[in-house]
Amino acid sequence: MKPVAVVMNVFYTGLGIARSLGERGVRVIGLTAQRRVYGNFTRHAKTVFAPDSRSEPDALLTFLTQLGRELGGKSVLFPTRDDDVLFLNRFRKELEPYFSLVIPGESALSASLNKWETFLAAKRAKVATPGAWMIEGLDDLERAAAEIRYPCVLKPLSAHHWRQGGNWELVGARKAIGIASEEELRAEYHAIARADSRALVQEMVPGGDDCLLIAACYMNRESRWVAGFNTQKILQIPEGFGTGCIVQCVDRSELFAPTIRLLQSIGYSGIAEVEYKWDAAAGEYMLIEINSRPWDQHRLGHACGVELMYFAYCEHAGLPMPAPVKPALGHKWIAEDTFVTAAIRSFGNGKPGLGTLLRLARGKRTYAIWSVSDPFPSIIYWMTRFLPDLIVSSVRALWSAIAGEPSVKVNLQKKEIVYETHAEKQKSLR
Repeated sequence: MKPVAVVMNVFYTGLGIARSLGERGVRVIGLTAQRRVYGNFTRHAKTVFAPDSRSEPDALLTFLTQLGRELGGKSVLFPTRDDDVLFLNRFRKELEPYFSLVIPGESALSASLNKWETFLAAKRAKVATPGAWMIEGLDDLERAAAEIRYPCVLKPLSAHHWRQGGNWELVGARKAIGIASEEELRAEYHAIARADSRALVQEMVPGGDDCLLIAACYMNRESRWVAGFNTQKILQIPEGFGTGCIVQCVDRSELFAPTIRLLQSIGYSGIAEVEYKWDAAAGEYMLIEINSRPWDQHRLGHACGVELMYFAYCEHAGLPMPAPVKPALGHKWIAEDTFVTAAIRSFGNGKPGLGTLLRLARGKRTYAIWSVSDPFPSIIYWMTRFLPDLIVSSVRALWSAIAGEPSVKVNLQKKEIVYETHAEKQKSLR
């Protein structure tokens, strides 16, 4: 009998893992801390309520060790967000008797989660990367301010730092901040320092969102390349520093060589999503970040024939891995809730316009939530979450307009301007 796969959370990423493995006959258990999550209703996983890795790590450890005993053998445990990865790394010793953890080793994990360490690793591996400065306090800010070229980007040293506790509100629900001047850098740093004094300032690579490319791959336990595919962001919301709304499979195989060189230099094993941005002026791809876990759009691997989740499962379950194939191109992944929100906003002269959105969405499509063979997650989500939220937001906006409250924007814009779309909102609330 195949080992059980346990998936931590069943939002975009976890739902996709459940489908990828469940469709291949793997028994999947999805952990969920929220009763209204759409992934709770997938036919490809048995969902069980469990403590959250961010807010109740000790309780989750107790839960998982008990679950491991009940399952017997050694199940394969998939994280779906940075908090899960940090939890698994913290409790490796306690969990490894019961689970095979789909995460890199500790040193490789540190090099990929910490953006400054990623920058230094890229330099050592001779992988092109934008200039960067680590800021740990006002003294560092003053020293860097004299060297930094504008525009630049202010980022958390590690993405999860800005999502802990009440930090997400303190940083204005932004995962990165575009900076146009030294004055703006000082002001924004003082604002985000209330959440975390550590930050990274990075040169901004010119170009639109469609210049963002991904090398998605699986490296085995010996840090050898197994398989991979490329994707390109077609639309992200908000523009510049959002999360992909429309992403498509493309051929950018030239990205694999620097990716392998970088990952092997840090001894990386497991699933990796390595993001680059094409710098037309420099004529090269610039490394942006390493994502050391399954990510929202990983289901494109299923669409293009390179199912990285199954490669990972097979190695961790001790099963033969399938033979790699050449990826099929052109398939698109769409976050349909974000897409609909953007389409509604377009009627109020929001950008991009409806015509542009429809044009960008053409072609073969895979959706974040909807699946013909697994429809209930989407039906439940639209009926119980999206449409009720839409109605409430519209009524509040109408009432604010009637009452003449100039400070109140249409509540829907919260989702678009700050990227409170379902994917990003869930990451901040879970």
